[in-house]
This record gives sequence, structure tokens and C-alpha cells, in this order.
Amino acid sequence: MVSARCPRCGVKLLHPRQSHACGRYTVQRFLAGRARSERELYRRFVALIAAAGPYELAPARTRIAFLAQVRFASVNRLGPRGLDVHLVLPRRLRSTRFRKVEQLGPLFVHHLRLTAPGELDAEVAAWVAASRAEYGERRWLEARRGPLRSPASTASGRPFRLGVREARRPPVPR
Repeated sequence: MVSARCPRCGVKLLHPRQSHACGRYTVQRFLAGRARSERELYRRFVALIAAAGPYELAPARTRIAFLAQVRFASVNRLGPRGLDVHLVLPRRLRSTRFRKVEQLGPLFVHHLRLTAPGELDAEVAAWVAASRAEYGERRWLEARRGPLRSPASTASGRPFRLGVREARRPPVPR
């Protein structure tokens, strides 16, 4: 798996030129000034993420993303109206609990608003686990293209860069 870290802020990136909001953001800053009930909703959502498997955090100014190999879930908003999250999957889930489902190419971004701890139930846990496994671990690419190759498996000896298209340049005359 090709990945990089931003030299300025340390956030994990899929490839060295991936755009991101560079900064020294923290979960503590994101949660600062929040009501106890809001922080509890956040903690319970993080518990569902943790139960799905290992993850890394990618805090930004306005959200907290959760990564396996890539960002598969995010807390987009936390406030008196509840916890707004999204989960990315390579398939559409059908439920009236989703506020919105956006299709971005072959992927679907499922938006939820959770307003009470009881809403973080087995159904949401299953969606989180599916998002982590199918998108976060990039299993959906294997299903579409076959197993991902490691850098050592490329015939040319050049590094394998998933998701980065190299510009085709005409050969330089010698």
C-alpha cells in the first residue's frame, strides 16, 4: 500500500501530492467547549470505530476523520442538534436513517445524524464495520481489479503508485 505523511502536519496521505487541510489539529480542540452529552455521543461513535478494527485519526479544523488505509468515516459536526457523521462504502445502503446518500463515482457517502446514545446501535455498528472493511481497507478495489500489487511486484522496478496518474511526456531526443 502506497502511503505518505505530510512533512508539516504528519497526517497520513494516500500519496505524496494528496490535498488536505494542513494544520496541527487535535481531537481535544475539536471537543473543547462541547457539552458532556455531545462528548459522550462522540465517544460512543469512536467506540464503534474501534470495535471495527485498528484505525488512525486525522483531525482537521472542522471534522475528525478515521482511517484504516484511507479515510472511511468522519465526524463532520458535533453540537446541540447531535453528531453528524458520514461513512463511505462502494455500495449504497438503504435505510431511512440516512439523511442523505451521495454518489461520488463508484462510491457512496452515507450521512447520518445521531442525536442520542441509543441510536449508536448494532445497525450503525455494522455499517461502520462495513465501511472500514470495504472502503477503509480498500477491499472494494480488489473486488474490481484483483489483488493490489506491492511496490516490489511492478515489472518496471519503478514504484507502484495507486491513484496517481503520471503525465505522458514525449521521449527526449538524445
